[in-house]
Amino acid sequence: MMLIASLVFATQDGLSRFLAEKYSVALTIILRFWALAAGIFLYFFLIKESRSYILSKKPILQILRSSILVAEIFVTVYSFTIVGLVATSAIFSSYPLLVVIFSYFILREALTKLKLAIVVVGFLGVLIIVRPSSDVFQMHSVIPLIGAVLFALYGVLTRMASFSDSGYTSLIWTGLIGAFFSTLIAPFYIIPIEKSDIFWMLILCILGIIGHFLLIKAFEFAEAVVIQPFAYFHLVFAGVIGVLIFNESITWPIILGSSLVIFAGIYSYFLDNIAKDLKNEKFEK
Repeated sequence: MMLIASLVFATQDGLSRFLAEKYSVALTIILRFWALAAGIFLYFFLIKESRSYILSKKPILQILRSSILVAEIFVTVYSFTIVGLVATSAIFSSYPLLVVIFSYFILREALTKLKLAIVVVGFLGVLIIVRPSSDVFQMHSVIPLIGAVLFALYGVLTRMASFSDSGYTSLIWTGLIGAFFSTLIAPFYIIPIEKSDIFWMLILCILGIIGHFLLIKAFEFAEAVVIQPFAYFHLVFAGVIGVLIFNESITWPIILGSSLVIFAGIYSYFLDNIAKDLKNEKFEK
């Protein structure tokens, strides 16, 4: 589920860069959250039972995590237009390591040395891609890094919210809080959209709904530390989109770093499955 979410978000990032360069960062995000809110209200209208999902046992937590996500999206989409899709995604991919740190201190989730080593290997792959000695690490590189910190915190708080609220409740609060903030700034950024771009705006909005729901469900079903290595695949997907669509360059460091990222994600998956099998065998005995 996290792997599919990474693909959806990478595709959305590519569309966001394309539309943000043509219009504005704020406009693309405003429309995304309005579409998400519209889908929620339609769901409420068609299925009356769904209205109970808006009730949260931790409303303050839901407001906090949703507000952090809104800030992260603004920062990251802006970074696409300044730093570029591939470079931003590479730096942004450091967030799984930050999730490990946040989940340990905030959620008190178990963290073995082997799990930490796997995440570190994935992060080393990111470092190989961006190469600290290259021009990627300039002052504006702090922009995607801030986005990574915000998204990591959002992920951990989403996991915390799943202890008391369903994934549907979290998705609803995400959409409504995002739409609220978007509406506040809309008068300053709304401009006419060309007919040829309406289709792409609709695709962007649909991907946003699907991506956030998949992410929420992923954090609901698994510990943050377990699923985070799969988030590194976002870098691989974004790299492919950057090269094929935006003519960004691909080098051997990108290939080598991406290979380490993929290895870390797959190895973590098999390690988790082995641990579950051993636990089940011990329980049966």
